[in-house]
Formats: sequence, C-alpha cells, structure tokens
Amino acid sequence: MSEVSKEKFLQAYGNLLAQSWGNPDLLKRFKAAPGKVLAEYGLDPEGAAIEVIKPGAGWNAEGSPDAQVKMWNDGKKAGKIRLYFPEEAPPDLKTAELSDQELEAVAGGGSACCCSPCSCC
Repeated sequence: MSEVSKEKFLQAYGNLLAQSWGNPDLLKRFKAAPGKVLAEYGLDPEGAAIEVIKPGAGWNAEGSPDAQVKMWNDGKKAGKIRLYFPEEAPPDLKTAELSDQELEAVAGGGSACCCSPCSCC
C-alpha cells in the first residue's frame, strides 16, 4: 500500500469536494460508489472500504486537513478508510480567503501561447 502525500491528497480531495458541491450527479455517484469516484480523482483506496462521514456540529480535529491525510493513509493499511465529506459548501465559502499554502496546493501552470507569429508570448 502506497502512502499519499499531503499535497496530492488535499488537491484531489479539494477538487472532488468543490465539483460535487456544484454537480448533484457527481455527488450521487460518490454516495453510491465512493471508492470508484475517489480513484477517478487520483485517490485510489486500493481495495480498502470507505466510510463516508458527514460532518455535523461535532466536527473536531479529525476533520482537519492533516488528520484527513493521516486517516486516509492509516485506513488504507487497515482496510477501512474514514473520510469526512461535507455534502454542501460552507455558507461562508464565497467570502472566505485562501491562505498562501492553500493556494499553492491547487495552483497549476499553463501557457496561453499558441502558434502565433507575434512575439508577445
């Protein structure tokens, strides 16, 4: 069983969360087959069962990003992964600001340059 790095886990988990909040069909597929959908997003449970936990008022340190990564890696070894998965975006999401660390975790690179004869690229 290979461990997943914190960066890879948070990027894949964050992408899945964000996309599921705006896509009811994806959320439905995730609820029906969480392991399959997680693997599609780059988090292969490698045969471990997935216990999806819907966070509530009792959210505690287990729901923190560091704890989630540890729970993922430990769960893969044990054969059962506990995964916190809020089905709805937090109400304050539109006004929340990302830290530099959070931005780095999802930052990607790209080029807008095409086969143009201009030298502005």
